[in-house]
Amino acid sequence: MAVSKEQRLWQACTDGDFDTVKELVDDPAVDLNWVGEDRLDTSLHRACRFGRTKVAKELLMNPRIEVNKLNTFGCTPFFIACQESSLAIVEMLLGDPRVDVRWPHRDGHDPFLMACQRGHKEVISQLLADQRIDPNKPVDDQSTPLWCASQDGHFSVVQHLLASNREIDTRTRCTFNNKTAAEQGRAMGRRTAKLVDETEELFQERKTNGPLCADLIDEYERDPVAVRDRLRRQPGLREYFIGHLFALVVFDSDSFVVINEKLAHSDTKRFFKITSQLPLDLQMVLCNRVFGSPKDIILSRDSEPGFKCLARTTTWQ
Repeated sequence: MAVSKEQRLWQACTDGDFDTVKELVDDPAVDLNWVGEDRLDTSLHRACRFGRTKVAKELLMNPRIEVNKLNTFGCTPFFIACQESSLAIVEMLLGDPRVDVRWPHRDGHDPFLMACQRGHKEVISQLLADQRIDPNKPVDDQSTPLWCASQDGHFSVVQHLLASNREIDTRTRCTFNNKTAAEQGRAMGRRTAKLVDETEELFQERKTNGPLCADLIDEYERDPVAVRDRLRRQPGLREYFIGHLFALVVFDSDSFVVINEKLAHSDTKRFFKITSQLPLDLQMVLCNRVFGSPKDIILSRDSEPGFKCLARTTTWQ
């Protein structure tokens, strides 16, 4: 069966065959926006999907290219570039006034939310610098880009969003599970606490898959001063840290809790070791979270390596 020129162009864009692309793009008889019956993408989609920057540039120079044409799944080329972290192409498309950088996928995900969901920090940096991008635009269930980054355990993206000079919403609740972005992050953090009888190998593997809690706490133990400074500068990040630190241990009490070396398992000891190094205001916030918001909290060193924590519940917020 003879291969059409459109099929050749599609394949050349997939493979990054620039000479073939240049030859075919200049042919006025070739449909540059062709989507084959079983091909799903246009040629520009393929160049964006596989990071073929030179090919994408050549296509964009032709006025016959439909830069916002949807593929079979309802995605624009720009959406695909953000989804696949084709960094140079994202930059090029951001600079093209024809490109609609906010066009959503048919399920409501826009390019920025998709980049956050995939954890593409470099792409997110580029997008945040463009004022056309809404960093808080939710999908139908109200899950925001920050919520999606939390849901998928992309801690570096969470950090980056909260440290940016854009206003980032941490309060909107996702109707899917009635959690805010910070609460969703804390739920992810709980997955990184070591389980009883879990082998170290399985724990490390699971930690890798849900790094929110583990990464920040590990970093705090290595360099507490640097992390404390960052927490002061980033109130939103402080919410995550408090929640993830608490995720190391589970408390059950409606009056007070005493934990000492005899009762403390390894995660509890670690929890108090880290907590004791926190500034007093963070200790208070943390204990308020742990013990249901009692105002009067006393944290005192008990014995090495255990700590005693007394929570008075006579006064509540």
